[in-house]
Amino acid sequence: MHLNGENLRALVSKTRRTYDEHAAIYVRTTGTLDLFPGLDQELARFFEALPGDVVLDLGCGAGRDSEYLIGLGAAVLAGDVSEEMLRITRNRCGVFGSVQCDLLTLPLADGVFDGVWACASVLHLPRRAHPAAFSEIHRVLAPGGVAAISLKAGEGEGWVRDVRMPSARWFSLRRPESVLEELHAVGFGAAEVLPSGRGDWFVVEAVKT
Repeated sequence: MHLNGENLRALVSKTRRTYDEHAAIYVRTTGTLDLFPGLDQELARFFEALPGDVVLDLGCGAGRDSEYLIGLGAAVLAGDVSEEMLRITRNRCGVFGSVQCDLLTLPLADGVFDGVWACASVLHLPRRAHPAAFSEIHRVLAPGGVAAISLKAGEGEGWVRDVRMPSARWFSLRRPESVLEELHAVGFGAAEVLPSGRGDWFVVEAVKT
């Protein structure tokens, strides 16, 4: 899409409405870890890599991953564009706080998190906006903090309707090597692509040095 402020705001607004309106369906189709082979191992690996226990679950959805991270010992702040998703997450797992936000303008202080977990959230932005989202993630991490960002491999982007949601959502597919380049460009040091047990999904872990 042609990326200007108006188009991007419209895309974010549509994404917010979709998750608010279809929250119950989303809970049924994504709400448990058994639906996503290997995701529990990715969460555990991410938590073990952290220098501390304060985590931002960025794009928390229905709280599935927040709940697991809390079980591992993390203090989780839940962030999502959808207020309904945040309400469900608060009721489900009692996170220590929540914040409604979009990925490009996080209303959070610099350097306060040991980790940022962004599972299948950045891909709902146009590809040209990803570096700005990565920059915000870098900003809110403390030195030595770890970001784990899951994305889907491929080349295209656009509105897609899938089995998990009755309304179309924007998906931007990425080449892992391009994501690594963008993460390094916004200031991350070590970054690597890690395996996923879910087809063409992949996880990039990057450290703020």
